[in-house]
Amino acid sequence: MQFMTTSQRTTGVEYQGIQHSDSDLVKMFKDRLASRGARGMLGMQRVFKIMDDNGSNSLDIQEFWKAICDFRVQVSPEECRKMFDLFDMDGNGEIDFGELMRNVVGEMNQ
Repeated sequence: MQFMTTSQRTTGVEYQGIQHSDSDLVKMFKDRLASRGARGMLGMQRVFKIMDDNGSNSLDIQEFWKAICDFRVQVSPEECRKMFDLFDMDGNGEIDFGELMRNVVGEMNQ
């Protein structure tokens, strides 16, 4: 997998209520993106722009949670936070387009 697991990256967050593995969370998100037409670079750019409510070219946790709800990904708030932390590869509290691409596109094209 292309994303970092919690064993590779320490966030300092104690996750509660997690029912899915890291790979299951990413797969669920990837499947919902694909069902909304996000296949390849152009589709991902379109979906990312929709997710980026404030036009900052990055997603904060609120925008990510809203997208999770809009896409009807069946995860708990804790699982959303865990997925956000997995995708936020540089740990700056935001997911930019490159981080999103590195985490999901490779798997989507397989």
